[in-house]
Amino acid sequence: MNEPIARTMTAQITSRIRAKILTGAYAPGTQLLQDSIAAEFGVSKIPVREALVQLKSAGLVDIFAHRGFQVRPVSAAEVQEVFNLRLAIEPQAVAKWAKLASAADRGSAKAALIKLNRSLVAGELQHSGDLNSEFHLSLIVPHRQPATAEVLYRLHTIAQRYVCMHLEPKGRIKRATREHIALYEAWQAGKSREASRLTQAHIEETRDELSEVLRP
Repeated sequence: MNEPIARTMTAQITSRIRAKILTGAYAPGTQLLQDSIAAEFGVSKIPVREALVQLKSAGLVDIFAHRGFQVRPVSAAEVQEVFNLRLAIEPQAVAKWAKLASAADRGSAKAALIKLNRSLVAGELQHSGDLNSEFHLSLIVPHRQPATAEVLYRLHTIAQRYVCMHLEPKGRIKRATREHIALYEAWQAGKSREASRLTQAHIEETRDELSEVLRP
């Protein structure tokens, strides 16, 4: 059965607005006017509103009475909350599947790492957020623990703007690449404690550096 046209349009608009938010084209705090966005994309207001509601559920958009939708601001408090939640879940999940992942799972993680590294080397930060999320989630083998994957996917989605921000200073991309390779090598070798330690250190380092930048 074909997907309804209206639903397909909403999905397309959601993807396009999401990309603009994550790349900073729609800056934090920007008011998202439905009429303007509809005109920009050449669509009616209906799929735009549906898309904005979905993005609110994803944690990228806020809605206020009498003011409508706006891009969710970035803040040190949100960095602390999101990255601490990742710390509570991700290292343990990575450690577990360092031991249990199948050959196919390890192949998927390697492919995700290669795509991420290519994007980072090319300086394509507009794509690196999704690829960074894909790599980290591959290490928890999402098809084997879907509830954990769903929670972490939401956290990674909220964190993407911060990840892009974190990678902008000179030298950060090279460091991130080294850390990702070391993490993958420990994980694929079944070294669960080392994989957990590297995951924790990687998340903590990013959290602390972002908090310093965003501190009022």
